[in-house]
Amino acid sequence: MKRNIRNITFGAFVTLSVGASGVYAQSAGQFALGLPGGAGPTDVPTILAMESFAADGMETSTIEFDSPDIQTQALLNGDIQVALMGPATVFAANAAGADLRMIAPNNSIDLMVVAGADIATCEDLDGELVAYHSAGSTSTAHLRKYLEDTCPDATPNFVVISGSSNRAAALLEGQIAGTIVRLEDWLAVTGGNDERVRVLAMLSEAQATLLTSTIVVTASTLEENRPQLEGYLATLQDQYAAAYEDPAAYAALALPHLAGATQESMEMVFGALAEANLFPTDMSFSEVQVTDTLTFYENADRIDAGALSAADVADFSFSSN
Repeated sequence: MKRNIRNITFGAFVTLSVGASGVYAQSAGQFALGLPGGAGPTDVPTILAMESFAADGMETSTIEFDSPDIQTQALLNGDIQVALMGPATVFAANAAGADLRMIAPNNSIDLMVVAGADIATCEDLDGELVAYHSAGSTSTAHLRKYLEDTCPDATPNFVVISGSSNRAAALLEGQIAGTIVRLEDWLAVTGGNDERVRVLAMLSEAQATLLTSTIVVTASTLEENRPQLEGYLATLQDQYAAAYEDPAAYAALALPHLAGATQESMEMVFGALAEANLFPTDMSFSEVQVTDTLTFYENADRIDAGALSAADVADFSFSSN
């Protein structure tokens, strides 16, 4: 069986074969980045950094996989060298015997807890309908942590509404009292300002030590490809700096990689991402962040308590901390 996967770097399609292991195989000698699905605004710096590598003469590609599981297998098989991954994916793989390492952050948590205009505080959600994506989703774990930390005595009535944009729309229509949404979906629905709703918390502030999106490699790639990784992270840092310097100009660069996006909407999104400082200002994270993130997923019953340490899942040799 063969699949056509978009090679974003060259703006064409490449054919990748599915081997016996069921993962995507590609020709040797490439420095490839994998995404666990379709590209979104916070993925764009990683894509453009890989394009810059291609412009310097290195053969590179960026591949969108069907799921985090397929992306993980491709990383383990060496079909890609770098992956954009959530910590939960890394932890689950390593708990099962893999040897992945987070080497840098990508963006801070872009989740928001939002509510109707008549909900002034977290405590006002007591007894009200509050929507989440699913019982086991990562965003739900973040929502539950916010509620436990901010209003532990409140007992909302939870309802499942799949999709961040669907939950935002339900809130605007008065069907629910509160929910958790992604920043870009909130902006798309509200335009950034709507008197019917309010923001209770930006979780990048309320849960500042938790990692949400990271740059990941295997331990062997870390050992064998350090110069390329150092160069890639330096190029990625330049992309973050460009997004902060001129969000509107960066939105124009992002458009070719974001299906269905408009210049106006992306200017709003990248402006909001920059204003909220959601991109790293340097390519570093601390052991505290990794340990707190491990504890978060332990408390969410995603990994067994004590099964992994910070050293098991992260490499701090690229870090300035």
